[in-house]
Amino acid sequence: MIATVPAVWAMTLTVGLMMLTAVGRARRLPDSFVEEKEDCAIPQELAKGTCRSVADCPAYQKITNDSGLNSIEQEQFEEAIRCGRRDGSEVCCPTLDRYRVFEELKDEVCGIQAPMFRIRGGVIAEIDEFPWTAMILRQNRDSGGLYYHCGGALISRNFVLTAAHCISPDVEEKKQDPLKFVRLREYNIYQDPDCMLDSGFLDCSDEKLDYKPRKLLLHPSFNLDSAAHNHDLGLIEIDSVPPYSDFLRPICLPELDLENGARPGGVFNVAGWGQTDFFDKGFGSISFSPIKLKVVLPFVAPDLCKDVYEGMNVPLHDSQLCAGGRKAKDSCAGDSGSPLMHYDRKTAVWVLTGVASFGVRDCGRAGVPGVYTNVREHLSWIKQNIQNT
Repeated sequence: MIATVPAVWAMTLTVGLMMLTAVGRARRLPDSFVEEKEDCAIPQELAKGTCRSVADCPAYQKITNDSGLNSIEQEQFEEAIRCGRRDGSEVCCPTLDRYRVFEELKDEVCGIQAPMFRIRGGVIAEIDEFPWTAMILRQNRDSGGLYYHCGGALISRNFVLTAAHCISPDVEEKKQDPLKFVRLREYNIYQDPDCMLDSGFLDCSDEKLDYKPRKLLLHPSFNLDSAAHNHDLGLIEIDSVPPYSDFLRPICLPELDLENGARPGGVFNVAGWGQTDFFDKGFGSISFSPIKLKVVLPFVAPDLCKDVYEGMNVPLHDSQLCAGGRKAKDSCAGDSGSPLMHYDRKTAVWVLTGVASFGVRDCGRAGVPGVYTNVREHLSWIKQNIQNT
């Protein structure tokens, strides 16, 4: 019996040590074991997030407490960042303690759109999409009525950039009707203010703004009689616009540190109220869209575009660029002056790459791209005239 006691103790001690070791491992497991989180995408952010529980995401707590969003935006963003479980208990959480899209923007920031998080597809722009687009309105000499003539883009508080032929007083030896107004904050010409029902809420813009042109500036090298319309660029000076908002903001000029998309694989957006058969029925004799439209176009290599237009006896220049050439998807007559835009993902801003100049009469023809004035090639002229005013 005496001989067996130490053996029992040894056995008990061994079992006890094993249990303590197991307990110790169990207690240390949370410190050494890291659950692998699934990568996920966050709207308007380049960096990936991780799918975490709502309670484990400080950034999510901030937007639920005070995001500065209206009800529509709040609901759309929360829907966009849901991930993992279907019960809504997990969200895509950023590595920082905040979502970048809610960082306070300075009033002067260009190329920023409102933080809307629905899928922006289709051909009709959203009510707050591309808040720099402008309508150029002429007045019929006989009837006195206003009509849409060209598009444009707000680039500063006092200037709208468009095509030179849009503001030229004469076209093909014929005097154009007087340019009456530059209209901003427009979306649907049949409403003022514009409103859209979304997620059960009424989303409304500010009232439209009409400005009489103070000065019209055509690029000095523009030749209206040239078939190629090289240097087809014009500036319209207007009175200073009110504070920027979701419905009024300038687009960024293509500075060298910004990506303008003019490269193989580049993709652009064009927006305006150009001629379309989309609203053929129900709008009488109207020849343009009453609602702002948009289209996505691919970059077309200069050599390829030059070959296409040389076959039409139109020699293109290096200061022009081409986009489109896909059947039934192109900017059309009436979209002259409208912005060709590229989204620079690194800086999260929209950049003005080109201004719609011309194309074939049968626009949207496969293999025949539209021609745009390259804004970067004319940047010094634009900035000099803005600074001199």
